[in-house]
Amino acid sequence: MTIPFSIMKSMYNLITLRLRFPQEFQGKTIRMEDGLTFKIFRQMRLKTRNQSAAGSILVVCFQFKRFGHRVNMLLSRIPILLIVGFPGFGYKIWMIDWETNYWQGIYEFDNTAAIDQYKKSFVLGMMNKRAISDTISYHVLPDTDIREYVRSALID
Repeated sequence: MTIPFSIMKSMYNLITLRLRFPQEFQGKTIRMEDGLTFKIFRQMRLKTRNQSAAGSILVVCFQFKRFGHRVNMLLSRIPILLIVGFPGFGYKIWMIDWETNYWQGIYEFDNTAAIDQYKKSFVLGMMNKRAISDTISYHVLPDTDIREYVRSALID
């Protein structure tokens, strides 16, 4: 998939109001299996996706090489059009562990094949270049609903 195609698909989703930024988990805190605690600061989803069928989840955790939290929160908006236009994408949640400086993204795709393709994508490659390499981890959860996954980890 090419970057221009992804951007065109994203623009279509914007124009047709399919791209949403829900507030369901905004400001909530979750505790992950590894004990890290994250505050959710942004969510996005595609309205067209079949919300009754569980997709597969990709959890990406890392620390940035440089810039503070506020700057990285702003910079995290830049790849939105590339993420939304990626085949199989359905949902993403951004979060920070303010104490350890770890960042985490939880994505829901249609299936693990879409996740495998996303892991090879330009946008994830750029994130990897901005991250401290030995802090990057990926975890795939097949056939898992992102909302249920997050709800089960909420601590407030």
